Amino acid sequence: MEVRGLHGVKAALVTVLLQPIGEVEEDLLAYLSRGVELRVPWSTCVVAEEPLPPPRWAFDDWRRQYFSPAILKALKDLHGPKPLNFKVLGVADVDAYTPGLNFVFGEAEIDGSYAVIYLARLKLGLYAPVERGVFFERALKEAVHELGHTFGLTHCSNPACVMRFSNSIADTDYKTSEYCSSCRAKLENRIASLVVEA
Repeated sequence: MEVRGLHGVKAALVTVLLQPIGEVEEDLLAYLSRGVELRVPWSTCVVAEEPLPPPRWAFDDWRRQYFSPAILKALKDLHGPKPLNFKVLGVADVDAYTPGLNFVFGEAEIDGSYAVIYLARLKLGLYAPVERGVFFERALKEAVHELGHTFGLTHCSNPACVMRFSNSIADTDYKTSEYCSSCRAKLENRIASLVVEA
């Protein structure tokens, strides 16, 4: 299904707002914006003008990490309820965890409007920080993965699919930034259903 507006311009059915949390490199946000638009069908991506300061109350002093559900709450408090065809993706240059996991690369509301990715561990190599291009690609993979969850996609068994769960940075490096044919079909169907529901 191709949706076009006036003069052959592609029309967006989905809007993704990238919300920096704290200081995030502008070049990375631009890279994510372009990458998301290429991978999420019928989407347009915009970057919030003002960053959200990382909430101090979300930081665990003992763990030296942020509590991811609290970051999601701060995003929701800032932007409020959204229709399901409007996604807010937080981008935070911090380390975070959830109950039961020592760290997470990201978290999302399944079939909801909010998600967040965490950059701190995506920069790490075995002995030194990774090259900028590798870091940017890792961030894109996690962004596309978490956005998939907001459309109801679950983890995929295909090791190359972006919806494959990343238990380690090696898993993130192995998979691609693309949805497999099965996940892409589910995603397209879900987006099409949002238009019908609207």
